Amino acid sequence: MKKVIAYIRTSTLRQAVSMKKQKLEIKKYCKNNDLDLVELLNEEGVSGSAIFRDGFSKLMNQINNEEIEAVIVYWISRAGRTASETLQLINDCLEKNIRLISIKEGIDTSTAGGRMQAKMYAVWAEEELIQIKERIRDAIRYKKSNGLKYNGHEAYGTYVKNGVIYEDSFEMDVVRNLKNWKSRGWTWYKCMKTLNQRDIPTKKRTGNGWSINQVKQVYKFHYEGETPVLVR
Repeated sequence: MKKVIAYIRTSTLRQAVSMKKQKLEIKKYCKNNDLDLVELLNEEGVSGSAIFRDGFSKLMNQINNEEIEAVIVYWISRAGRTASETLQLINDCLEKNIRLISIKEGIDTSTAGGRMQAKMYAVWAEEELIQIKERIRDAIRYKKSNGLKYNGHEAYGTYVKNGVIYEDSFEMDVVRNLKNWKSRGWTWYKCMKTLNQRDIPTKKRTGNGWSINQVKQVYKFHYEGETPVLVR
């Protein structure tokens, strides 16, 4: 039985449910694939922009010391702070002949196809964030050029720290769910109702829940390139 270490990170404390789900899915995967889960590293409420992450540092040390045979994550986006960091993790695993497995995307770097898929996903995630930043800048420029006040709100799917825009991994999962639901023909009302039933908070976190207009704004900002407003 191959020894495996799992790494789980949530960027905000409100993602406790997500953390629990990740743990259950990882344990189930290991059991079904004859993998010995020797340690599960948790980092709750730690954003990808955090400089010091004990769990991630410990993970990298175990990889470099070749103490394990595989690393498993639920989302490849949880593997590194940025796409370049994720790629470094992938390369370190390959160099040490350590498998990297992502349950959500079905990635397994023990195969050539899995290695290519992992690298492509990491680059795609970085490009997605770059596009979000460009849309936010466009929105700010639009407001200024039209004499409108910019109130400094962050777009849904991002957060700002020290003037730098980062991806909020939990909110981007919500955004991708919206895309999936709309591709399946869901109405705006059904999307709104589902978000509220699942207690998914809005950016403002006022406790009032989602409105149809908020759902539309988030979707159109990310997938239709609308920039006149900053989505909240």
